[in-house]
Amino acid sequence: MKFTPNKFNLMNSKGQAALVDSMFFIAIVSAICTGLFYFAINYGLGTEALLVSFYSSDFAMDSLKVITYINVMRDGSPVEANPTSPSAYYEYDYLLALVKEDYAKSPTKTLSPKTRVAIANTLYSVLKPFDDSIDYAFYIAKQGETAADVKFVALIIATHEKTDPTAPQVNRVFYSCDPSAKNVLEKYVFSSVGKVDSAIGKISLFDSRDSSSVYVIGLHTWISKNVEALKRDKLIATSSEFGCKEMPEVKIQVA
Repeated sequence: MKFTPNKFNLMNSKGQAALVDSMFFIAIVSAICTGLFYFAINYGLGTEALLVSFYSSDFAMDSLKVITYINVMRDGSPVEANPTSPSAYYEYDYLLALVKEDYAKSPTKTLSPKTRVAIANTLYSVLKPFDDSIDYAFYIAKQGETAADVKFVALIIATHEKTDPTAPQVNRVFYSCDPSAKNVLEKYVFSSVGKVDSAIGKISLFDSRDSSSVYVIGLHTWISKNVEALKRDKLIATSSEFGCKEMPEVKIQVA
């Protein structure tokens, strides 16, 4: 007996095959679209992070330029827009010129407390718009020396600290430091604060004892965090590698 296929069974088989093919097609398209979606998101986030990084680096570098070429008072006090004593005699100079002169006159080849106060006041005024959110370190050091024998010309660290246990707010505190090692920032600070935005430059300082007069000047900023190494008792301790002293002379505006 000859078998004759049922036309309805053939139509059902073709319909099922077409449905399966459609499902496979949809699955493939969905996988491709999902991959493109995640790729686009990651690409956008990566681009945003890159732009933010460029902006942060540019901000640090521009701040470093402003800090070195801004006018300061020769006595280390901040420049006032409306001086309280207009009749008094004011002597201004570039901060970098003040640093060069002070270093050239120094027998120990470090910066005097007066010049360090001028630097700290300048740092505070230039970075004031971000004062509530960032901490920073500014330094001048000899280029090319090893970590074992390097001696900072100056290191100024600005942190946030709760100086009054009974008060709710934290205050800006400046420290003038003479570290015993070159890598104190990398060793104790950078590894704990996360992302650090840095600007590095070179300046010439006169030193009759050394034919090489190229020095490194740097500014590092980071989002304020509670870092153990940056606490007051750690920075000013006699055994501290930072060798810091607090700078109460810096004119900080209390909100």
